[in-house]
Amino acid sequence: MTGRTRARTKPRKPKPNSTNPPESEANVTVSILSFDLDDTVWDPRPALIAADTAQWKFLAAQFPALADHFTKDRVMVCRKRVIDSSPLIVGDVTALRIEVMQQLLLSLGVGADMAFEAANDAFAAFMAQRNDVILFPDAREVLSQLATQFTLIAITNGNADVHKTPLGPFFRLAFRADEVGSAKPEAKIFEVAMRSVDCLPSEVIHIGDSIETDVNGALNAGITPVWFNPEGKENGLGVNEVRSLTELPAVIARLNV
Repeated sequence: MTGRTRARTKPRKPKPNSTNPPESEANVTVSILSFDLDDTVWDPRPALIAADTAQWKFLAAQFPALADHFTKDRVMVCRKRVIDSSPLIVGDVTALRIEVMQQLLLSLGVGADMAFEAANDAFAAFMAQRNDVILFPDAREVLSQLATQFTLIAITNGNADVHKTPLGPFFRLAFRADEVGSAKPEAKIFEVAMRSVDCLPSEVIHIGDSIETDVNGALNAGITPVWFNPEGKENGLGVNEVRSLTELPAVIARLNV
C-alpha cells in the first residue's frame, strides 16, 4: 500500500429505519476509493466510436473482397450466436468483441487460423483508440484531491486502460473484468481488488454510475457504494449518491467517521 496505517474499528449496528445499507452506517476508517470508469469519470462514447471504426477499417483492408459483408445485421447475428453458445462471455467485452469478429470471418469463408489472427489484430487497432476518452469536467481536479488522502483503484467491466489516460497517475491499480475473469456485480472482482491492496470491505468505498453493476456489486462484496447519479434518477435503494463528482469529497468525509 502507501505506508498509511489503517485503523480497523468495530462497526456499530445500523439505525433501525435507515434507508442506506448497513455498511454505510458503520463506523469505519476508509483508506481505499474504488472507481468505475466509463460514464463515471469519463465519457467513453467518442473513443468507442473511433475504436470501432478503426477495427472495421483494419478488417476491410485485410479482406477487401469481404468488406461489403461487414454489415450491422451480420455482426448482430454472429454476436447472438456467440452469446447463445457461451452466455458468460457478455461479462468479458474483450473476448466477446474478438469472438464476434472471428465468427463473422469464419461465416464468410475465412480459414480458422487466419480468422483468429485477423480478429486479434483488428482488436489491437480497436485498442489503439479505446483510451482516447473524454474526461468529465471535474474528474481530474476531484481525483487529484482524493488521491492525496486515499489510495485510488479502478474496478471496471470495460477494457479501457486507465493508466493510458490522463487520470492514470491518480490510480494505484486497475482491475478489468476481462483480465480478472469476473465482472460486476459479481463479488469476485471486488474481492480480488481487496486482496491486492490488503484491505477489508469496511475500508473501501466504491463509486460508480450503474445501480445494477456498481451499487449492487459493491453491496454483494460488503462494500459501501456511492452512486454517481448526474441525471437525478430515482434512488430506489436509498444508497448514498452524488449528482456531481465535486460532491464526492464531502460525502466521503461524512462516511469516513
